[in-house]
Amino acid sequence: MADAPAVTADGYCTNTAPVAGSVRSTNTTALGSKFARMNNRPYADCPCGRTGIGVTERGNLHRHKPPQE
Repeated sequence: MADAPAVTADGYCTNTAPVAGSVRSTNTTALGSKFARMNNRPYADCPCGRTGIGVTERGNLHRHKPPQE
């Protein structure tokens, strides 16, 4: 991809901003409060093509590697 973010020497994506509108979390209301605390974390997509990456409290993506092509 021509618009893919750069990759570091050790293979990690340098992008930290998620794709706009891709932040979501799993619906854990039927699981109870214990599992909602453990599993109700936000996930987002990266422009590099990787999906389902965890989002930090500041709204940035966790460190990840782009998908293999």
